[in-house]
Amino acid sequence: MRIEWQAAPQSKVRTEPKTRRSRRTVPLPEVVSTALSEHSEQFPPADEGTIFTTRFTGPYRHDYYGSLIFSAAVKRAGLPEGTTSHDLRHHCASVLLMQGESVTVVAERLGHENASLVLSTHGHLMPDSEKAPAARLTTRGVVPRVPQSDSPTA
Repeated sequence: MRIEWQAAPQSKVRTEPKTRRSRRTVPLPEVVSTALSEHSEQFPPADEGTIFTTRFTGPYRHDYYGSLIFSAAVKRAGLPEGTTSHDLRHHCASVLLMQGESVTVVAERLGHENASLVLSTHGHLMPDSEKAPAARLTTRGVVPRVPQSDSPTA
C-alpha cells in the first residue's frame, strides 16, 4: 500500500504527510491485503484513490472516522474500548521489535525520519538487545573460542 496523503484534522481535506519519509510504501500482511481487496470489490476506491469513503465516495472527516467508524470496528474486533489507530501502530512496532526486526526497518515502516524515536519509545521491548549480537557471533563461529588452560601463564 502506498501512503501519499493524510486527512487533515477536523476536515475532509487531503494534506501532505508530516515528513518526507511519511510518503512510503507499506508492505501489508496477506490477511490485510485480502481484506482490502474484498472491501474494494464491494466499495470501489474514490477516483483519487481514497479507500474508505462515504456513500457519496467522498472522504470521511478525520474526527468522524476516528470517533465513530474506527471505534465501531474496535468493538466488533473485540479490542479494548478506546483503542485508537495510533495504539495499533504502536502495537505493530512493538511486535516487530519483539520478534527481532531491526529498529531501522521499523522506523521506515512507521515513516519516521530516523530510528531514534523508535528507540526512545520502544527500546524497553528489546531487553536482550545487547546480549543477542554477542551470542550470534559466538554461535556462528565468528568469534573463536579461546582455549582454556589449567595453569595461568604470565
